[in-house]
Amino acid sequence: MNLATDYFSRQTPIVEKLVAYGFEKRDNGYFYNERFMEEEFEAQLRIDEAGNIWDRVIDCDLEEDYLPLQQAAWQRTYTGQVRAAYLELLERLSVACFEVTPFQSMQANRLAKHITKEWSDPMDYPFEKHPDLTTYRVGGKWYAMIFSLLADKLDQIPERLVGQTCEVMTVKVNPKDFPQLLQQEGIYPAYHMSKKNWISIILDDKVTDDKLWTLVTQSRQLVNPNGLSNPNGPDYWVIPANLKYYDIDAEFAANDVILWTQKAGIAVRDYVLIYITAPVKSIRYVCQVLETNIPNEGYRKNPNIDKLMRLRKCQQYKDGLLSFDLMKEHGVAAVRGPRRLSPQLIAFLKEKEYFKENN
Repeated sequence: MNLATDYFSRQTPIVEKLVAYGFEKRDNGYFYNERFMEEEFEAQLRIDEAGNIWDRVIDCDLEEDYLPLQQAAWQRTYTGQVRAAYLELLERLSVACFEVTPFQSMQANRLAKHITKEWSDPMDYPFEKHPDLTTYRVGGKWYAMIFSLLADKLDQIPERLVGQTCEVMTVKVNPKDFPQLLQQEGIYPAYHMSKKNWISIILDDKVTDDKLWTLVTQSRQLVNPNGLSNPNGPDYWVIPANLKYYDIDAEFAANDVILWTQKAGIAVRDYVLIYITAPVKSIRYVCQVLETNIPNEGYRKNPNIDKLMRLRKCQQYKDGLLSFDLMKEHGVAAVRGPRRLSPQLIAFLKEKEYFKENN
């Protein structure tokens, strides 16, 4: 692994900032050259569209790669000075053009954002001797484990992966799906887990994000089948409302029953808490779903809105009572779209009698 690859292993380039910093956009990526150490050396970096980074450090006098930079024994030498100067250059680049991410692969980082948005499940690091091994848990049981692994340790890998270290995710699957899943490129019998109902997936985009999300969701359900929603009763959701674009107060002032854009997964009898976005940042209304999948026949002008659901206002809260800070304390870290309430927040609302179900 070269220095730049190592340095940026858990950072993602912000593409729009690269050109502003001085990178040149070409067909096969973004290129940047900078001289340092009184122009004795030149750093040459390339970043491809997938965020992979390559670097070279050129000795300008010899016009060739400065190979001692990649060697281990560099402390207290001239090479150590060159290395320190080069790392300062990379640090400036990092501050200007990169964001810190929890994982090395872009696919793993996209997945992490999706998990946070949907469930707010925190990352867990259960093994002190393996600080880079990350798990996601629900109900105290882990449903996804992400870690770096020499690909050779998986069964029947393709030739292109021999000797390569990859980021891998292990999830639980239904045993009846196991044979079919193993036919797909990028999916293997689990590493260090039961190979009857666990699989390992190399996170290199061979398995699509949609398929990956389906597998993660199923794994979460399999490890905690009774903890996600109540199959015999209502589910609980929070959805954002931006007052700049939609005057929900005027709607409810006119009628306690309104139509709202249908959100996937929300069913009749579910409860929907409406969160007013910044600057309010607080839950203002509790509604119950009366009807779903109502055709949008001109009620919403946006042609992309196909179905509506009918909501009845049950309660209204003073702004600040159920603030975003309180929501974060009880497991809801973001409300960028419709999402289920955390079990902690549901329990809190019922304990404080802020929420009462209708019969």
